[in-house]
Amino acid sequence: MKRKKWLQCLRFGALLGCFSLSSAIATAAETVMHIGTLTQVSPQHPLVLKVQQAYQNIGLQMQLETMPLERLRLEAARGLLLDGNLAAAASLQQVIPQLIRIPVQLYQLELTAFVRDPQLKPAQWADLQPLRVTYTAGMLSVEARLKQHQVKALTAALSLEQALQYVAKGRADVAVLPKAEAEYVLRQLPGQQLRAVLPALELLPMYHYIHQKHQALVGPLTTQLQQIMAPVETPGAQ
Repeated sequence: MKRKKWLQCLRFGALLGCFSLSSAIATAAETVMHIGTLTQVSPQHPLVLKVQQAYQNIGLQMQLETMPLERLRLEAARGLLLDGNLAAAASLQQVIPQLIRIPVQLYQLELTAFVRDPQLKPAQWADLQPLRVTYTAGMLSVEARLKQHQVKALTAALSLEQALQYVAKGRADVAVLPKAEAEYVLRQLPGQQLRAVLPALELLPMYHYIHQKHQALVGPLTTQLQQIMAPVETPGAQ
């Protein structure tokens, strides 16, 4: 009889231990936000660090997940592998209604023309019309501008590196890409004689997005990002 009770207690203890372990794992998983961004974006990018800080300030960890842009949009909409999008234009919410935009501008994306031929100096979107243009597939703002200006010779690339390589190998005349991100990739490709044409074709305000299942985080994240992204006043600045 005593042995039977002892075995029952042992089984109960094992079940309780498994339940506690499962609960701990579930709780740990809930404290991590998987945030998607473009392949080849550096984990040490200043924006990544600032958004990570915002999550840390509300008791959450942010895990950066990099992937091609079109897959990023798909996974962000599904809300299974990803909990949000690091940064995107205001128009993203119209395309993916499952995402909620945090109403704090993070920065302005510099949509910039990258060329190999020093004689090419496209200063505005209309200048691209007669040229062979490549861009990263899924960049809705770029696609809309190129369509608006009737640019016909288009090649969609799967990554920033691929778009830059198209120009470097003469398969395209111009790559229209985010300036900072493309320059980061270029630094990993020594020997490429490509340059950014300045000023940028367009400055695009960018925002952080989270999946609608995390709607309760909108207020806390808004407060944190407002504080983190606020410009620091420099003594004597006018």
